[in-house]
Amino acid sequence: MRVLNQQVAVVMDLFREMFECDGREFGNPVYGLSDGVEGVQWNASHDGTTAWLGVNLEGMKYDGWPVARLIERELSRPLLLRCRDKVPRPETVTMNWRRDAWQIQHRPPIKEGRIASITLDQLGAEEWRQALLRARNCLDPKRGYRGRCRMRVTLTRSGEPRIMEVTPHLWFGNPFDENHPHSMQRAKDNLQALYDFAQHQARR
Repeated sequence: MRVLNQQVAVVMDLFREMFECDGREFGNPVYGLSDGVEGVQWNASHDGTTAWLGVNLEGMKYDGWPVARLIERELSRPLLLRCRDKVPRPETVTMNWRRDAWQIQHRPPIKEGRIASITLDQLGAEEWRQALLRARNCLDPKRGYRGRCRMRVTLTRSGEPRIMEVTPHLWFGNPFDENHPHSMQRAKDNLQALYDFAQHQARR
């Protein structure tokens, strides 16, 4: 654990230096920090094996559910696969949709957490569409997909089934070597087009 803490500390220091911000820390089971922006964020983390720089969009209200706007626009007029041509190394980027379950402000891990996870170079149009539909199902259709949906999930640690509120969470991640100072910048350069894409599709 001490080694992991050292690795996380290095990642956090690199992030704060690159993005010139204090950042907002998160943890359990993955530790790191984000830039704290409400909407599309940069974040960095260490999962115990690998350091990651990410582009992150959580399923939160913010200014009217930006994650819902991104889903709607991508279902209507998808841009991600066109944007992929601007990513220098798509094979190093993981596209990840997951389902977050909410217990007040805490998000306990659930067995149904994974929606889709694939490297960007392998992502096809229909696979992206199906991931978007599954992500949208984590939002409340009675409120125009602007709000948390309630569904039966299974707590990972206890195996207990529960009805909980859930939301979708989009993340594009690129690994980097925390021991090489220019590696995070290289990861950021590789993710920049995806950050721009997410901002464009989630904008109000």
